[in-house]
Amino acid sequence: MARKGVAPDRATFSTLVDAWCAAGKLREAQAFLDDMAERGFRPPVRGRDLLVDGLVRAGRLEEAKAFALRMTKEGVLPDVNTFNSLAEALCNAGDVEFVVALLSDASSRGLCPDISTYKVMIPAVAKAGRIDEAFRLFYAALEDGHRPFPSLYAAIIKALCKAGRFADAFAFFADMKSKGHPPNRPVYVMLVKMCVRGGRFVHAANYLVEMSEAGFAPRAQTFNAVVGGLRHCGKHDLAQRMERLEMSLNGN
Repeated sequence: MARKGVAPDRATFSTLVDAWCAAGKLREAQAFLDDMAERGFRPPVRGRDLLVDGLVRAGRLEEAKAFALRMTKEGVLPDVNTFNSLAEALCNAGDVEFVVALLSDASSRGLCPDISTYKVMIPAVAKAGRIDEAFRLFYAALEDGHRPFPSLYAAIIKALCKAGRFADAFAFFADMKSKGHPPNRPVYVMLVKMCVRGGRFVHAANYLVEMSEAGFAPRAQTFNAVVGGLRHCGKHDLAQRMERLEMSLNGN
């Protein structure tokens, strides 16, 4: 292809670089890209991004981390898609701290996160218990003009509940609604479950009612968990109200 003067496309570059990376031959992959550049064939994205992408796809995350860190320190930023794929892989592997540090460093050098960055980062950071960092990223997304998904709210609400910060969780949930971001079924179900686990059965019952009024009929197991908790803490009248609500939703 190169001998005939035909420029390789992104898929060709990517396939070849992926093969080198899968074999752990980072130097050969870099040499290949350099050789193609000398011949006048430029990859459709920067060669270093292809290397990071290839290492991620090959599951060689430690090498991808080292290479991305080196890029950033040298002032050569990965593009946002490359950063997102690396961030997702590392967060799934539990390496959240590295990703937070890399994002901070890269952002200070000019990387502009997109909504996909926040969709990866906020749930991962919240799950790791870094609630303040999750809030910082959440409000950064708003400042960047992104409309937050219910799942982004849910990740922080769940983290707050797990930390025992129910008052903050309830306030953030109320803020979600007041800002015009209506909760969906998964958000309601998650919040009710977290209330039950935290012994906040009256709040769980209130959210069941709210959920029903929003058009999301709770499942029987959700009702059973709330009713059982209410009975256990002596709230028998409220438990009976929940049972009547369930019957009315079932058409009985």
